[in-house]
Formats: sequence, structure tokens, C-alpha cells
Amino acid sequence: MTDQPSPAKLGLTDEELAAHPTMFAAGALKDQVVIVTGGAGGIGRAIAWLFARLGAHVAVVGRDGGKLDALVAQLAGRGLNASAHIADIREPDAVNALFDTIWAAHGRVDSLINSAGGQFPQAAIDFSVKGWNAVINTNLNGTWYMMQAAAQRWRDHMHPGSIVNIVVVTTHGLYGIAHTIAARSGVIGLTHAVAVEWAPLNIRVNCAWRPAQSRQRAGTSIRRKRAPPIPARTR
Repeated sequence: MTDQPSPAKLGLTDEELAAHPTMFAAGALKDQVVIVTGGAGGIGRAIAWLFARLGAHVAVVGRDGGKLDALVAQLAGRGLNASAHIADIREPDAVNALFDTIWAAHGRVDSLINSAGGQFPQAAIDFSVKGWNAVINTNLNGTWYMMQAAAQRWRDHMHPGSIVNIVVVTTHGLYGIAHTIAARSGVIGLTHAVAVEWAPLNIRVNCAWRPAQSRQRAGTSIRRKRAPPIPARTR
């Protein structure tokens, strides 16, 4: 037994997300179509709820059909519009098929929220090639494939668009997630570059992150496995 308080719960339930106060007008995104990757959980799920409440049709993308269908059912139960799409964003052909399906169904896509990602805490010195590639392929390559597919369709249809990439803080060292820092740093760099390059196409590209949450999760990882002490040098 300890007197330490239980850790605070992360995130909100669907019931809480459905009623959470927002500063935006209910119809702010009326008739728009928004794609949210990683929308079945975490930040992506919260974004899906908010955008649907604002009047958008939310195309929720992920690899777990059961979770996606459950979210869409929850949204539909509140009279909100959403659809579930199973896709592996690490595969360019799957990404292009995803955009073709959504565009054919709705005749447009207005915004893309890249919230999909994954990592595992481990000392960088022990990363396997497979582990490194798994994080880079999802967090960096998958994000890029989604960005490019969206931008190409907006260019070809002369349609304005907006991309928001959800990233982590990369400006200071965090133990155990060097692969994530590398991938998200790449996303941030891409965002800077294409925000300028795609501006003439009326495409906005931004990043968003929550520093407090990043520190909290990083702290959890560090508590699970602290960096070993550096031995003193002897002469």
C-alpha cells in the first residue's frame, strides 16, 4: 500500500467527447469532408469527434476494422456523419485507393489530419533494423504518402485543402523514443518545405502537438526503464 495518488486518466470517453465544450460554431465545417488517420483512438479519436460535431463528414482511417466501426456507430448514434476505412498508410497503393474511394463517394476532400503513429520505448542502441523501419515507415513514410496523395488530388481538381500533422516535441532529448523523434522531425521538416511549395495551390500545411502530454508519456516510459548510469572513468 502507498499513499501516492493514482495517475491521472489520459483522454476522454466518447460520452465526454460528445459533450465537451468547444469554442467553434456547430456548423463551422458543414458539408466538408475530413480524413483522420489513427482516428480510432487517442488524439485522432478526439479530433474525429470534434470535426463531426462541427458538421463535417469524417472519414476515419485505421487498420482495426472493429474499432473503426465502433467509433462510427458512436458518432451515428449522436446524429453525426462518419465512415470507416481500413487502410495501411505504409502502402502507397493502399493510400491512393483510399483517396479514390472517399473522393468517389463524396466528390471532395477538404482536410487531412495525420494522427496515425506508433512506437515502442527502447534504448536506441538496441533498436533492431525491423523495429527502426516499423516506426519510420508508419510515422514518416505513411504520413508523407497521405500528404502527397491529398495534395495531388487537390492540385488536379483545383480544390483548396488543409493538412495538419500531429507530431511530438522534438526539440529536446527523450529517452527510449529516438526512432519517433527522428520520424517526427522528418515530418516537421516536410511540413516546413511543402507549406511553402504548396501555398500557390491553396494548400495549407501545419503541425500540431501537445507538449504537456508528450512530457507525461515520456515520463511514463522513463519510469519503466531508466537510462543506465554512466560509469566513472578510471585512470
